[in-house]
Amino acid sequence: MPALIFQSVAIGGAYATGREIVEFGAKYGALGWAAGCAMMVAGTVVAFLVYEVARRYGAYDYRSLLQRLIGPAYWLFDAIYLPLSIAILAVLASATGNILESTLNLNYWVGVGVVVTVSAVTTFYGTGIIEKFNSLGTVLLTVAYVAFAALVIPPNWHRIVEVFHTGDHSLFPDTTLANAALMGLTYAGMGFVIYPSTLFTVRRLRRSRDSAISALLTGVLFVVPWFLTYVALLGFYPDPAVFDAPVPWLQMLNGHGAWVVVIFGVLVGWTLVSTAVGLIQAALARISQNLVDSGKPELTPRTRGMVAVVSLVIAAALSRIGIIDLIATGYLIGAVALIAVFGIPLLVRGPYLILTSATAARLPTPLPTRPDTPSGAPGSGTEELKR
Repeated sequence: MPALIFQSVAIGGAYATGREIVEFGAKYGALGWAAGCAMMVAGTVVAFLVYEVARRYGAYDYRSLLQRLIGPAYWLFDAIYLPLSIAILAVLASATGNILESTLNLNYWVGVGVVVTVSAVTTFYGTGIIEKFNSLGTVLLTVAYVAFAALVIPPNWHRIVEVFHTGDHSLFPDTTLANAALMGLTYAGMGFVIYPSTLFTVRRLRRSRDSAISALLTGVLFVVPWFLTYVALLGFYPDPAVFDAPVPWLQMLNGHGAWVVVIFGVLVGWTLVSTAVGLIQAALARISQNLVDSGKPELTPRTRGMVAVVSLVIAAALSRIGIIDLIATGYLIGAVALIAVFGIPLLVRGPYLILTSATAARLPTPLPTRPDTPSGAPGSGTEELKR
């Protein structure tokens, strides 16, 4: 369950356009696979530490977990999360604008207006319908990725084999496997935005083995759609029409029929809106909780609406920067910041918390002794321990 929740949140905002795979792996051509492998390893290790620390200490929300890791500085996560959410919203708005412009020939701002309007309305009146179809939408999008890969990869298989055979990484001729792996590790830092959404499922984990299995599944599900897109992209390497495109998947699907592009647009559009709504709600919840912790009243419905509108307007304005620059710069800065605040403390303090928790669990806890009962007498703590 933690792995499925992680993928349901990650797959939309992260892999919907294909642009992220270009920036964080595919641009390195035949060496890009190292980025995907590094993501899987990092995702598995980090997921295990997150799940196991949360399981042992009952930290089923991000605030409790961060307090365990960085103490009173836990608010730094919010300081990074909120602006990063705006950047992600901008990417979603830009992607929707580009997709509708390419598929339905609508003006760019019409697409941006769609994601802003639908996100605002569902934030105001609730997201019950979207939440009910969230799991179904994730399954459909995963099936769609497999179908799209099946359409794109076979016709270009000869080019994919050639890229690997010649070791082509002409877009970045000076890069190495280590550089590609480092980029994958950096991108894995974006996962720290997602792990808080999985913590409520940790209640289902009973043993360390459960955490380990869930972590392995998380790491695998994290990169399955990544590798499908990566291999598909290599069929066009290093064509600038694809690798410089805001939405590479649209370029790769050209020539496979208008109905394929329409299905892609509908599924991805749904996912982008759903992800946007989730980010807004999570951001509003964090703001409200911070106010409560400060002894102030939480956000009123009217204030929540105003904050949502302001966030969406800022995101819409930022979307004009372009999805390529937003991902290449904004995501990179956000990932590095999350690694510093969440990732490093987790890797350093997480194992210590797990080990000390295990040690504490093995220590016997003496039963309380009544003040009026002599040591060793019936009813005393000592006697109960003997029994």
